[in-house]
Amino acid sequence: MDTQRTMPMIAASSAAETAGKYGNRVTNLVTTVLKAPPASAECLWHLGTVIGLGQAERAALGWMIADAIMTHRGGKSRVADLWRNAALTGVKLTGNDRELAAAFVAAVFGLPPEGKSEVHLTGHVAEWLWYLHALHFDHSSRSIALLEPPKFNVTEPGGDGFIVFSDSMTGELSFRLWELKQHVGASPVSNTVGDAYRQLKAHATRYLAQLTLIHSTQSGPVGELCSRLGDMWIDCEPQAGAGVGVASATVPAPTKCFSTMGSHFPGFSHAGQLEGLLLAVEDLVELARKVREYLWTVL
Repeated sequence: MDTQRTMPMIAASSAAETAGKYGNRVTNLVTTVLKAPPASAECLWHLGTVIGLGQAERAALGWMIADAIMTHRGGKSRVADLWRNAALTGVKLTGNDRELAAAFVAAVFGLPPEGKSEVHLTGHVAEWLWYLHALHFDHSSRSIALLEPPKFNVTEPGGDGFIVFSDSMTGELSFRLWELKQHVGASPVSNTVGDAYRQLKAHATRYLAQLTLIHSTQSGPVGELCSRLGDMWIDCEPQAGAGVGVASATVPAPTKCFSTMGSHFPGFSHAGQLEGLLLAVEDLVELARKVREYLWTVL
């Protein structure tokens, strides 16, 4: 049985106004705390909670995710501006404009009124939550040199999350390959985390091969690092590392998580090589539907 609440839709213009009050940053609506400090052979992990937000704030969160998705999917085309302007003014697109916008929405979200798989919908929104959280999160003594956005199609092969960091003091580059999951239902969060460990361990080198193809042609240090991703992972070099992120509907969140990650990746024994993020999101499926509503609002 679907136990998620369906909230009345707040107009895109109102949601965007509220989002502006929070700097248009997802991180400003997520309360994030460090749960385990970095230590050798242990996972550094954070807990982010999206709990107790009012309807206006949840609408703002849904709008920020929808806007980020269309901005990315549209690339340098006119479609993101076309969609955004129509959504903010409450206009339904017609003719060629509707056909264009629909082409960028349909792949993951389907078209109204039927839509597509809500499992895929929620999983895709979970990936965007991780990405937008990572984009503006304070990463302490390092800065982002490269952050791979989520894929256009949710079922595309390849890794879920990839970040290259630059050390703020030395400029040395490192990378983290992330496996991202959604968690809904009554099963323990640990089951989903365990699935992520196994999937990342089994497929990491293949994911990194694809990322090498995409990013090793860049000029400069990032391209040089990305030309060695597979070697660095296999050799467990200190600049390589793994991450697991889970967006979970379980509220309250468990106080213990990622405790066995070191046993799954024993070669990554340097402090900070293993990272985790648990995002506890109240009514996760309803939030994913809200994102879809804003994407559909012009169709």
